[in-house]
Amino acid sequence: MSKLTNDVKCEVIKRVNHPRQSVAHRFDHVERVMRNALKIAATIEEVDYEILELAVLLHDVDQPAGRKAEHVELSLLAAEEILRQAGCPSDRANAVLAVIAEHSTEHVRTVKPSTDEARILFDADKVDGLAAMGIARVFSLFGQMGFPPSDAIRWYRSKIEVALEYIQTDEGRRLILLRLPYVQEFLSEMELEAGAGADIWES
Repeated sequence: MSKLTNDVKCEVIKRVNHPRQSVAHRFDHVERVMRNALKIAATIEEVDYEILELAVLLHDVDQPAGRKAEHVELSLLAAEEILRQAGCPSDRANAVLAVIAEHSTEHVRTVKPSTDEARILFDADKVDGLAAMGIARVFSLFGQMGFPPSDAIRWYRSKIEVALEYIQTDEGRRLILLRLPYVQEFLSEMELEAGAGADIWES
């Protein structure tokens, strides 16, 4: 890890562990996305690892609970500031920001990942979302926002559909499909249990 990357990491830790930040997007999420990104990157030639690592660190650096739709724009503003303060050359900073701008399912229908680093981050982020920890993150976030589990299930199923449609890499697809059966089974059981109580009033 370069000095620049380490300096950025220290600032990111302070920001993402702030109480206003979504509980699903704290530094533990960043660490898992980094592991996923490095796994995927190992299957792709000529990856710029510094750009990738910086983009992973900064991709959710400003995501307050309840502001999912705005998080890319908010994180881009924060990332630009952090990179400038860390002394990142402008051309390198712009490359990092371009990767961050293309990482989210909220924009993927119109803004598709255009570099290997962007494709890697997109998939690495989705791998963490479609797994056991992904389940925990979704229900933690919806609890933080005061929404019931039924809302979380509906949102999560729609998120899965979009993620599966836009997987970018072969290794990302492999990692997601490895975990997906567990996620689908868990959600089906949740829906079954949630509906089981309704019949007690039918008498």
